[in-house]
Amino acid sequence: MYTNIKNIIFDFGGVLLDIDYQRTYESLTKLLNINFKSGQLPEEHKTVFHDFETGHINKENFILHLQSMSSKAIPEADEIIMAWNAMLIGWNAEIFDLLHTLRTKYSLFLLSNTNELHLNWVYNDLRINHNMLDFDHTYFDKTYYSHLVGLRKPNKEMYEYVTADANLHPHETLFIDDMRENILGCQTIGWQTYHHNPNEDLIYIFRKVLNLI
Repeated sequence: MYTNIKNIIFDFGGVLLDIDYQRTYESLTKLLNINFKSGQLPEEHKTVFHDFETGHINKENFILHLQSMSSKAIPEADEIIMAWNAMLIGWNAEIFDLLHTLRTKYSLFLLSNTNELHLNWVYNDLRINHNMLDFDHTYFDKTYYSHLVGLRKPNKEMYEYVTADANLHPHETLFIDDMRENILGCQTIGWQTYHHNPNEDLIYIFRKVLNLI
């Protein structure tokens, strides 16, 4: 099914990094005393989250916005950051070995909708708990983070940007993501895709389903 693969592009959260969105929803609901559910937020709040994820506002303004949402005493910035990062759980360390193995055979890339606060958490966790100082260059030919690129999935422009910037041939490129809308978005430009279930063992998938190692 997956043939002529030379490039593999990974999503981050839900594929390489274990996450649980509900933890952040619950933490912010408790901290801000509002019903914090992503699908039920007013458009003005959704716009701010989108702007933070595409780098159009900085972390200071994002934190101020979350503080302004509180219906009780305004929480400290550190409390906001902790609640926002609550979704980030950690790693199966075997993933690092998988990436190392794959990089001997394929060009590897990371394509993530993320933000400054989440990426800071990731780098700190890798440094403190895994003694890893340069995750991006150790395992990938290049990384693409939405808040640094200024675009986000599933917008077609993001996939076109990565294709052009990395000089990829779409039919030789496999994209792995846990969000169906992101999978569908990149299929329009010809990438091969695998819709990953976060409950699946990614190493098993590469060996038994994708047959790429």
